[in-house]
Amino acid sequence: TATEKRNVRRLSEFLGYKSPNKTPSVVKLKVTTTIDANADGSPNTGQAPSSIDSGLQIASNVDSQILFETTSEIDFTASGSGDDPISAPILDSNGEADSYTLTRYVRAVSGQTKTKTFTITSPTKFLELDLGEDNVIEIINCQDSSGQKWHEVDYLAQEKVLKQTHYSDDNNRSTAYDQGLGVGDGVDSIIPVPYVAEYIKTNKKFISNFNEDTQTYKVQFGNGLFRFSNSGSNVDPVEQAGVTINGTNLSDIPSAIGSTIGNNLNLGETPANTILTFTYRAGGGATSNVQAGELTTINNAPAGVTISTTNDEPSVGGTDGQTVDEIKNNASAFFATQLRCVTKEDYTARIQSIPTKFGSIAKAYVERLEGGTLSVSTLSYNQNRQLVQTPELVLQNVGVYLNQFRMINDQVDFGFQLDTTENGTVDTLFSGYIINFGVNFEVNYDRRFNPTEVKLNIIQVIKDFFKTEKMQFRQSINMNDLQYNILGLDGVVGIKKLLLFQDGNAEYASDRTLYYYQGNGDIIGNNSSYGFQYNFTAALSEDGIYKPSVTPSVFELKNPNQDIYGKVV
Repeated sequence: TATEKRNVRRLSEFLGYKSPNKTPSVVKLKVTTTIDANADGSPNTGQAPSSIDSGLQIASNVDSQILFETTSEIDFTASGSGDDPISAPILDSNGEADSYTLTRYVRAVSGQTKTKTFTITSPTKFLELDLGEDNVIEIINCQDSSGQKWHEVDYLAQEKVLKQTHYSDDNNRSTAYDQGLGVGDGVDSIIPVPYVAEYIKTNKKFISNFNEDTQTYKVQFGNGLFRFSNSGSNVDPVEQAGVTINGTNLSDIPSAIGSTIGNNLNLGETPANTILTFTYRAGGGATSNVQAGELTTINNAPAGVTISTTNDEPSVGGTDGQTVDEIKNNASAFFATQLRCVTKEDYTARIQSIPTKFGSIAKAYVERLEGGTLSVSTLSYNQNRQLVQTPELVLQNVGVYLNQFRMINDQVDFGFQLDTTENGTVDTLFSGYIINFGVNFEVNYDRRFNPTEVKLNIIQVIKDFFKTEKMQFRQSINMNDLQYNILGLDGVVGIKKLLLFQDGNAEYASDRTLYYYQGNGDIIGNNSSYGFQYNFTAALSEDGIYKPSVTPSVFELKNPNQDIYGKVV
């Protein structure tokens, strides 16, 4: 029943759900470089740059204050993207191969890398440090003055942490291709493996969350206090979670008790007599969504390497945080999963709680098909908080994220592909259906009231009723509720007509068609961004309820300022 956002956020944290204050925008960045041709016309791959570190910073060519950073290394010597890595040869004046263009795609998020240092003296249980930022997307690294790395975890009792090792940092590997042949016979079947993933066990860990009181992100460490044994050769934790030895000298502790306590601090260490340096990425928000072709300015290009960047698709996912209703619903569903995915509701909650550094999911729907396969439908927000298709890159991130929670025999399938070309090739990936519509009304008003004011009030009620964040997959629309809200307005005495439409009628939509037909890919009208066709006339039941489509979809009033038509008489 809480209504204040600070209270709702705190209650959600008790259930294990962390609501981000802002989410970053995510984009698939295209990075290209040019290499020379050998004497025989083949590409000189020895010139290809390798292992350009993550954190490559690219600014928008429209607003230089909007920054994006790559989240992984760029290696032109190893390809695993599935895209054509080498272009056709660029010919010289004699018609001979002169150079080639290499292309790699990498994920980039809106934000800027920053650092902050804290000097820690005496140990403090559950030490809390303030980063002083309200838009921290992720903490990239935390290291103390002795070179020890501290790891961020979801909760302090978490024992294992995922560690990703790039092949360039692996002493056992010198190339991404040395793991042997994959399926097939020959060199072409070699599968690149740039990273090695493993789980490690550590007591050097911390958690982070957004504090509503200070409007900043804070990090918190555990309660473990290390003390040296009497000989000074071993380290025994004589204080840890739930273990306290009162009034007993360290020299009097039997060795058996020491072995019982062990070196596993349940809630982790607390730092002492050291300097902690945090490296984190800050940014995001609704203003961080950029259009296609904006990301071309590289601020920190590596020395000796010539590369160029662009984004073929607009970035999506940047928001100013979740509303109170969204936090409540997501927290309730998150708690029910208990960190494992068994039912389809578990999967829905887990998908919507994916860490923001992997992308943002606005709507999700999971249904179990015959054979145990799980069909997942998702949609994301653009910079105008309108529903758009979730980018394939984000879907890949979701699939990887779900692997640690899903049942071993569950297979997850994202979206569907639409055949939109004459030669039968697939060129469009849809992760979910969007059904856009317009609203038409005719209302009787009381002559004692200003008709213009009555009409504006009605339009506002319709806008509030069809807010996008309220709509979900497979949700019906009860027009009786909307009628009740309109009849409660001052000056409204009756409703003659209140309908949803999608027919492009000139009286309503000024000859602007609100949909395109997905059956054979042919576009109807001039605006194909208005979702899929839906028969609203047939979908309206006798009791005034618009039934949802059989295929999972979300109803959306895409442009309320343009798609609400009506009059008061």
